[in-house]
Amino acid sequence: MLKRIDASQVRIGMFVEAVEGLWQDPLLSKRRFSLRREVDAAKIRKCGTASVVINTSKGLDTNGLPGRDIEIDIQAARETVQKSVQVLDEAFARLRNGDAISVAHVAPVISSVSKSMEENPSVFLNVTRLKSKDEVTFLHSISVSALMILFSRHLGLDEQTVQLLGTAGLLHDVGKLEIPLEVLNKAGPLEKDEISLIRGHPEKGHAFLSRQEGMSEIVLDVCLNHHERIDGKGYPRRLSGRELSLHARIATICDVYDAITSVRSYKAAWSASEALKWMFGNEGHFDRRLLKKFAICLSVASVT
Repeated sequence: MLKRIDASQVRIGMFVEAVEGLWQDPLLSKRRFSLRREVDAAKIRKCGTASVVINTSKGLDTNGLPGRDIEIDIQAARETVQKSVQVLDEAFARLRNGDAISVAHVAPVISSVSKSMEENPSVFLNVTRLKSKDEVTFLHSISVSALMILFSRHLGLDEQTVQLLGTAGLLHDVGKLEIPLEVLNKAGPLEKDEISLIRGHPEKGHAFLSRQEGMSEIVLDVCLNHHERIDGKGYPRRLSGRELSLHARIATICDVYDAITSVRSYKAAWSASEALKWMFGNEGHFDRRLLKKFAICLSVASVT
């Protein structure tokens, strides 16, 4: 439920739909967000603006109590993930059989994931963290799609681009369809031929998607270039710097972040802070300015 309150009533845990008045903040104004940092709450309380619109179904009310049971969001996220896996399985099966797919085939997934990232992104991402061997590619794709939607909205991109980036995240690993599961799920070091097989998946995926009628250039770009690095040491084409689009840079960050924060049978998941620390320390891999914005995005969305 939407509720208009005085700025002085703002507290951590509320979900802010709008801050009304002349107040401007480069990170918080003109954006819907979960209020998780006291420093941000203090900024709003001190701004002198007339009122703040909160959503009690997504955060705390003025009495400090949640507007809804968190278990409702967890169950809704699980149902969304389950249905999304089924749709992806069917779409990827079409590709395996040589049949065509279009954005329309995965549109229901994008719609559901997009809605989940508006309502409670931290819950949705936590649900997708646990990845079984059989569904790892599907769940990773759903997680990357969700992260790209969340991050691109944080960056202020238009909603059409946000939806295309969500689609790109969903289809970025389609080239792995031809890689045996025993290679994809191998816990130990890969052999040279296995590394070569895995490193070929961006080009294979790009070839798959290029043959599909009406496939967006953003989707094709992300599929081909999500393993490139800002220093030119990535693959498959060793692109660097300005050769990499904003969309590909976003995908690289979201792809790696999900991989290292996921729970797998052979490794423990890293927390958001552990993952970001490693990513910032991995010199040359990511666009550092964009990575800083990604860290702020996760903080605002209360992703831990």
